[in-house]
Amino acid sequence: MSLLEITIAVALLVTGLLSFMQAMMMLERSHARAREVGRATQAARRVVEAIQAEAFAEAFRRYNGDAADDPGGAGSAPGKNFAVPGLSARANDPDGFPGEVIFPSPAGQPSVLRENVVDTQLGMPRDLDGDGLVSAVTDCATTYRLLPVRVRVDWVGPSGPGTVSMRTMIGNF
Repeated sequence: MSLLEITIAVALLVTGLLSFMQAMMMLERSHARAREVGRATQAARRVVEAIQAEAFAEAFRRYNGDAADDPGGAGSAPGKNFAVPGLSARANDPDGFPGEVIFPSPAGQPSVLRENVVDTQLGMPRDLDGDGLVSAVTDCATTYRLLPVRVRVDWVGPSGPGTVSMRTMIGNF
């Protein structure tokens, strides 16, 4: 064999090895991403199940963003934010938790549940108290028969930023 043939063979071998290593690194990144999405999905599902397991009349008060209206006294309920093991909140997240429970509440009024709040992901506006009307004034926090809930996990992990969102409508008829 000539020196030229050996050089070409080595170049092809190195190119093949580099391609293989790149494919393995991409596979590892996608595996890490799948783990993160799985953790986020499991955490969101656990929170939805916990809300569904609550006494229906107390579910909104236990998981809204106002600790003052917690059924067992101020600060006794889980609230709207939650941690997810293995995932970190995004840098600009004010509460430092990647998980959040979202109800149709007006901005700045976490203890108010309104039928006229526009949230297409929750199918809002919608009649929540079963009176046949979508009221712009009535606070349904104590009279709701339908409770729209969105649970979102917004994180940053080794594979980059990610978001998982679950929506459900809990009813009491």
